Amino acid sequence: MPSLNQPMSAVLASKLYPGEGTIHSVVTPGLEWVVRVNGVYWTARAALVDYTFKAGDAIRPIDRQGNTLLIEPA
Repeated sequence: MPSLNQPMSAVLASKLYPGEGTIHSVVTPGLEWVVRVNGVYWTARAALVDYTFKAGDAIRPIDRQGNTLLIEPA
Protein backbone atom coordinates (compact mmCIF):
# COMPACT_ATOMS: atom_id res chain seq x y z
CA MET A 1 0.00 0.00 0.00
CA PRO A 2 1.40 3.45 -0.89
CA SER A 3 2.46 5.75 1.89
CA LEU A 4 0.76 9.11 2.31
CA ASN A 5 4.27 10.63 2.18
CA GLN A 6 4.67 9.65 -1.49
CA PRO A 7 4.51 12.33 -4.21
CA MET A 8 0.97 12.95 -5.46
CA SER A 9 1.87 11.58 -8.90
CA ALA A 10 2.83 8.23 -7.35
CA VAL A 11 -0.36 8.12 -5.30
CA LEU A 12 -2.54 8.88 -8.32
CA ALA A 13 -0.69 6.37 -10.47
CA SER A 14 -1.58 3.66 -7.96
CA LYS A 15 -5.28 4.69 -8.03
CA LEU A 16 -5.24 5.63 -4.34
CA TYR A 17 -6.92 8.99 -3.86
CA PRO A 18 -6.42 10.03 -0.24
CA GLY A 19 -8.13 12.94 1.34
CA GLU A 20 -10.16 15.76 -0.03
CA GLY A 21 -9.44 18.98 -1.84
CA THR A 22 -11.07 22.26 -2.70
CA ILE A 23 -12.09 24.06 -5.85
CA HIS A 24 -9.53 26.82 -6.37
CA SER A 25 -11.10 28.42 -9.45
CA VAL A 26 -13.58 27.83 -12.25
CA VAL A 27 -12.01 27.46 -15.72
CA THR A 28 -15.20 26.73 -17.68
CA PRO A 29 -18.44 26.94 -15.66
CA GLY A 30 -20.04 23.51 -15.32
CA LEU A 31 -17.18 21.79 -17.16
CA GLU A 32 -13.66 22.41 -15.83
CA TRP A 33 -12.09 23.60 -12.58
CA VAL A 34 -8.70 24.04 -10.94
CA VAL A 35 -8.56 22.10 -7.68
CA ARG A 36 -6.04 21.80 -4.87
CA VAL A 37 -5.53 18.31 -3.43
CA ASN A 38 -2.79 17.68 -0.84
CA GLY A 39 -1.08 20.96 -1.77
CA VAL A 40 -0.99 20.21 -5.52
CA TYR A 41 -3.04 22.07 -8.15
CA TRP A 42 -4.80 20.01 -10.83
CA THR A 43 -7.22 20.57 -13.66
CA ALA A 44 -10.44 18.74 -12.82
CA ARG A 45 -13.72 17.67 -14.37
CA ALA A 46 -16.84 16.36 -12.68
CA ALA A 47 -17.17 12.58 -12.51
CA LEU A 48 -20.88 12.93 -13.34
CA VAL A 49 -22.41 15.61 -15.55
CA ASP A 50 -24.92 16.73 -12.93
CA TYR A 51 -22.16 17.80 -10.48
CA THR A 52 -21.43 21.50 -10.42
CA PHE A 53 -18.91 23.33 -8.25
CA LYS A 54 -17.90 26.85 -7.28
CA ALA A 55 -14.68 28.19 -5.75
CA GLY A 56 -14.22 26.96 -2.19
CA ASP A 57 -16.32 23.80 -2.53
CA ALA A 58 -14.89 20.64 -0.96
CA ILE A 59 -14.21 17.83 -3.46
CA ARG A 60 -12.89 14.30 -3.51
CA PRO A 61 -10.83 12.98 -6.46
CA ILE A 62 -12.07 9.57 -7.58
CA ASP A 63 -10.15 8.94 -10.81
CA ARG A 64 -7.76 10.51 -13.28
CA GLN A 65 -7.68 10.91 -17.06
CA GLY A 66 -4.18 11.98 -18.07
CA ASN A 67 -3.43 15.05 -15.95
CA THR A 68 -7.09 15.78 -15.24
CA LEU A 69 -8.75 14.58 -12.05
CA LEU A 70 -12.33 13.36 -12.01
CA ILE A 71 -14.01 14.71 -8.91
CA GLU A 72 -17.16 14.44 -6.86
CA PRO A 73 -18.49 16.51 -3.96
CA ALA A 74 -16.87 15.68 -0.62
